[in-house]
Amino acid sequence: MSKNKKALKIAIVGGGAGGVFAAIQCAEKAQQNNVKVHIVIYEASSKLLKKVRISGGGRCNVTHHQFDPKLLVQNYPRGYKELLASFHKFQPQDMVKWFEQRGVRIKHEEDGRMFPVTDSSETIINCFLQQCKKLGVLIETQKPVKKINQNLQLTFADGSEEVFDKVLIATGSSKTAYDLAKQLGHSITELAPSLFTFKIKSDLLKDLAGISFSNTSLSLKTDEKNSFKQTGPLLITHWGLSGPALLKISAWAARAMKKSNYKAKLYVNWLNYKDLSHVKELLQNQKQTHPKAQIGNTPVEGLPKRFWQKLVLYSNIEPTTVWNEISKKSFNKLTQNLFMTEFNVEGISRFKEEFVECGGVNLKEINFKSMQSKLVPGLYFSGEILDIDGVTGGFNFQNAWTGSWIAAQDMVSV
Repeated sequence: MSKNKKALKIAIVGGGAGGVFAAIQCAEKAQQNNVKVHIVIYEASSKLLKKVRISGGGRCNVTHHQFDPKLLVQNYPRGYKELLASFHKFQPQDMVKWFEQRGVRIKHEEDGRMFPVTDSSETIINCFLQQCKKLGVLIETQKPVKKINQNLQLTFADGSEEVFDKVLIATGSSKTAYDLAKQLGHSITELAPSLFTFKIKSDLLKDLAGISFSNTSLSLKTDEKNSFKQTGPLLITHWGLSGPALLKISAWAARAMKKSNYKAKLYVNWLNYKDLSHVKELLQNQKQTHPKAQIGNTPVEGLPKRFWQKLVLYSNIEPTTVWNEISKKSFNKLTQNLFMTEFNVEGISRFKEEFVECGGVNLKEINFKSMQSKLVPGLYFSGEILDIDGVTGGFNFQNAWTGSWIAAQDMVSV
């Protein structure tokens, strides 16, 4: 133990992914440096690690299999400049190693997402809770923090108060979290939902919920000045469109979509064709190969038959029409719709507990070498409370792990 009798008092506000990992890191660092510490996690609800539990459909998408920091930061619509140096210190590879050293093996899937080999979020939760117990981290649930002052005195909902040497706010995105930051003089950037699905009413999509496309190209136009592009898998839903490509484009367009009141034009290239002439050539080949076959029965390669038949109807062509009898006008319309179907976006859908918020504590007010506030000594931030958010695929967890790791190194530095 340290020669100093008085323990370093550390409060972690928020028992989510970043908060719990930070507490463990503080305890491990203190042990390595022979520093006496008293670490408490304060969680407002009755359970820790709620987002970890539901992430990836209960499998927990812990991080992403992208180990090059320069490429990794390209998955963050906001915060990528600040994260570059951070990821050189602690990145997905380090997180995977950390888990494996504690008996949790991690695998990666084709799309780069990484999960515990057990495919269960409970594996991750149990690992964290075991480490907390082993290292003597105290956990206080149903203990909301109502106020933090410049002297790092925490006031709780029950009226009790306690002063700490170091405080990390890792509460995620919520009004309460932003209020705590504002009490301490921090500014909050413009807030907007991120990672949402689109509500679209279209005859083309009707009754096709569940049909997916592995490689589409999307273009979103919110106004004359703003347009966004994305490629990847797409899914037809009961209310419109979803899937990784759409969630990614929603993240990049988060503030522009809010400004447009979630009305926009979406253009879908269903099989990510390089240009219109390529699609025309493809359909000409179908016509020459199957001159007497019904158009509805001869979908182009890669398209589900049910969708193809709907697309044919959507192009004002009867599916029973044979290829030899298609008019030039109808042929051109089908070509255009296959290459680029235009939709009117009429709103968004969110599953709040799974998705993230764009906006948060202004990054100019944070020292990213330590994650310490530039305004209040001894105060730190990590995770979604900051104006940093990633696309879907484990990137938001990685931001939390990295920020918490950096903060912990500084909080227990001697």
